[in-house]
Amino acid sequence: MAQPNIVPHKVTKPIALLAVWFAALVIIVGIFLYAARMIDEPLWLKQILVISAILFVPLFVSMVYWLQTKYRPEMQEDPYYSEYLKRLGPVFRNFKPENIDTKIQRERAAAPLSNESWEEREKRRCKIYEDQKGLFLVHSWRPSKTPGQVADIVISLAQHGNGPLIEGKVKSVEYHIGQKFFSYPVIKEDAEENFRLEVSAYGPMLCLAKVNFKDNSKPIELQRYINF
Repeated sequence: MAQPNIVPHKVTKPIALLAVWFAALVIIVGIFLYAARMIDEPLWLKQILVISAILFVPLFVSMVYWLQTKYRPEMQEDPYYSEYLKRLGPVFRNFKPENIDTKIQRERAAAPLSNESWEEREKRRCKIYEDQKGLFLVHSWRPSKTPGQVADIVISLAQHGNGPLIEGKVKSVEYHIGQKFFSYPVIKEDAEENFRLEVSAYGPMLCLAKVNFKDNSKPIELQRYINF
């Protein structure tokens, strides 16, 4: 049986590590099945080898899935993982969830309120959901692969709860992010992609979006500051 040729010093990227894992799976399963074929007695040992070879496949696949989900950031190449750590470090330093910490909750509850009551402010917050039909702009970014740019950004439409995006009632989204990107509104009509817009940028910018509906109801204006 031909053996996969693994050169350890060339395994320098996480994706290459996954390839080594699958190569190791082929080797281990092959050895177990070959040994089971060569052994006649005892029969129980032959059966254990075959069962082990079968069980190794879902075990390896589940571990790969685990790496690609739970440890997805760690599976990035070194420059991107380094950027990921550098970005999260200052943001999450000494992180303490204020909505869970009971001491902070008590201090906030004892603090004097502004002229607007909590109930009034909550009503105003909920009205934003209602006025925007639960529609909001969201964005994700990564270090840019485009020369001269800092970040690759995906801007898209998101739905809070049930609403026109989920119900297929959004016709299009018109994006406006300034003349340094486009000298015209960019219209997106792909509902399956949540009307996503992809850009590369060297600095943060304000994004305006006009959401148009299929029933010709009044469009909704959304905005989001795109930072990274």
